[in-house]
Amino acid sequence: MKKIVKNMAQCKKCGDVIESKKRVGVVRCSCKSIGVEGGTYYIKRTGNKEDIIELSEYEEI
Repeated sequence: MKKIVKNMAQCKKCGDVIESKKRVGVVRCSCKSIGVEGGTYYIKRTGNKEDIIELSEYEEI
């Protein structure tokens, strides 16, 4: 089983690396093309999948 350590993604359009640290509330990149949500509870992405570079980190439990 995996536990989310960091919930992060990078936007291919603007290059921003964004991280969700809270369970509720979307964090968006500066060009508003992508968003991350869920903190260490769940992974949710908004925006076009082709614009997202997944950077989340997990640990085995």
